[in-house]
Amino acid sequence: MKRSNLVKTLLSLTPLLLMGCSLQADDSQQPAPLPALVSDPSPESIAELQAAIASLLKIERVTIAGDAFTRSSRLSLERSPHKAPNGQLIMGRNFELPQTVQLWISAEICFVTDADNHRSAPLTHTQCKAE
Repeated sequence: MKRSNLVKTLLSLTPLLLMGCSLQADDSQQPAPLPALVSDPSPESIAELQAAIASLLKIERVTIAGDAFTRSSRLSLERSPHKAPNGQLIMGRNFELPQTVQLWISAEICFVTDADNHRSAPLTHTQCKAE
């Protein structure tokens, strides 16, 4: 069981490791990453962003607005409040701070980062431009 978790972890990190190696190998040629905005929002780009953010934050699912990252490169996310089966909000305090993610571009490649843990995920379908 531990071996399968290790294999999954290595497979999930492979794209980031390869990207890191390519950035390190040709560091003089790569421009510095710049904060970015989504230039052409689409259902596919929103789905890709949601999946990448969920993966970065290690949660099952994230829902973002259709215009997320179109006016700012940063996005703050918080958990949705707990509700009873009848739809009423369940009282209680949530002391968890919102989590921040940011969209970046470097050498025509868009990627989203987790500001707290410094992880990133490249985006293949999302078109972005410098902020």
